[in-house]
Amino acid sequence: MLFSAAGWYGFLIASGMAICVVLAYFMAKKRGYDPDIIFDVALICLPLAILGARTYYVLNDIAHNDAKWTIAEFFGFFDGEFVGFAGLAIYGGLLGGILGGIIVRLINKRKPLDKQITFVQLLDLAFCLVLFGQAIGRWGNFANGEAYGQLITDANWQWFPFAVFIEGGKMGTGWYNACFFYESAWNLIGFGLLTWLYMGRRKSFDGFYIASYCIWYGFIRFLVEGLRSDSMYFGPFKANRIISAAIFLVGVSVIVYHIIMARKSGKKVFIFVDESKLSLEYYGYDKTIGYIKTVFATQNVDAVDALADTQAVISNEEEGQTPDNSEECGE
Repeated sequence: MLFSAAGWYGFLIASGMAICVVLAYFMAKKRGYDPDIIFDVALICLPLAILGARTYYVLNDIAHNDAKWTIAEFFGFFDGEFVGFAGLAIYGGLLGGILGGIIVRLINKRKPLDKQITFVQLLDLAFCLVLFGQAIGRWGNFANGEAYGQLITDANWQWFPFAVFIEGGKMGTGWYNACFFYESAWNLIGFGLLTWLYMGRRKSFDGFYIASYCIWYGFIRFLVEGLRSDSMYFGPFKANRIISAAIFLVGVSVIVYHIIMARKSGKKVFIFVDESKLSLEYYGYDKTIGYIKTVFATQNVDAVDALADTQAVISNEEEGQTPDNSEECGE
């Protein structure tokens, strides 16, 4: 056998991360961002994501199963031998990754203006790809015999991908709902959809893609947690089901908020707008690189000068004045 179960788990998790880093580099470049920021993400966000995922898993195991963990075991060493991190929780990983994103943004703010990316833009890029990493990572759960659902006793449904055979499951050896596969397939579809929208000609406001991630993943995780037999509980409720419902509502709220604010501001709603038609009429695009390209494209202005002029344009807009180049911008 090439790998043990724990070996496959680690290999698949690491492979998902590596592929996401490569994809992120090219996506950032095409989007107009400085792709070098992806190296900062790889060096800072990924280790913090792993640390967050491990911490979340261990704390929940201690709280709900009265488990005893040593520092060595936390870092994957059992009986003096490194056996890997067979126990990572995605929500802890997301929190760790977001913390890393804050640090990356603080570092990025020291760079020249044309090489800067906002924190929200960084999240949009990252969370398009997080779905791909999760889709691969769930197969690591399969290798470890984790993330399965309820026992399937009807022989007519004892087949993959509806069910998966688990040795020593919570209710004994047998066939269980293949929850890892349901989530993996849904996440892979979500990755394709979000990436297509992110890289396509139709653009949306900064924060739209992280909001869409919350809706997409929150929905499937809420459903899957209802089936899983290895969930962690918060009182009588499944902890991850509560979190899933919360992030789903957050995603919906962000999009609804932007629509309401666009209406109140007298702006057009900036969702799925053809790139060639972007202008100051759209709410929330006035601080992005895309905005700079739109407003200053016909003036042949250097990117740094364009960024410096952005604040002046915003001030004029807030005072109700129309920029001199409004016709050129499609207004």
